[in-house]
Amino acid sequence: MPIKPFIVAGIFASCLSLSLMTPSAKASSLPKADQNGQNSLSLGTAPSLAVDFSISPLWTAGASVAMPFYYGSFGFLRYDVRTSYTLLKNDALTIRGVAGVFGDVDLQQRSDLLLAPIGLEAGIGLAYQINQWFMARVNIVAGIGFPRSSGWGLFPPAGGIELAFRPYDNFEATVGFNGNGDILSIRYLY
Repeated sequence: MPIKPFIVAGIFASCLSLSLMTPSAKASSLPKADQNGQNSLSLGTAPSLAVDFSISPLWTAGASVAMPFYYGSFGFLRYDVRTSYTLLKNDALTIRGVAGVFGDVDLQQRSDLLLAPIGLEAGIGLAYQINQWFMARVNIVAGIGFPRSSGWGLFPPAGGIELAFRPYDNFEATVGFNGNGDILSIRYLY
């Protein structure tokens, strides 16, 4: 049975009203749109590993490495090194600029897999605090790889969408999709 539009609107309205009544959380996943001075270590289902460091309350730096089998060609390594800076922050919404370099390395040297060993990624990260336990994040990040690019793409490693659940101040679990191919991930904040 398909979900009726009024049910979806009701769920959205309920989440919005709850978000106005609850305090904000203290961290994030993907490149830290809602970073609040914490460092983090993440593991994702791509499989992937990511680390983010808070350089100042407004500026972060991070890196990730993955072997994304969701793209149908397990055996290549995807990496990125990135930075982000807070552009706007209020009680529920944070917007950050995101920029970095990324690339794909073919570990098996296959001729049928055309990958770009280096590329540029840039865009914005949005984080919206739904309530004290849930955070919605969207990173609209475009990337272009060199020398084998077919143009700009919207899923370099820093791009994606997710819903995060934080039962504790130093732990969160997420569901979504990012440029590394993660669908589920966990993040430890320190």
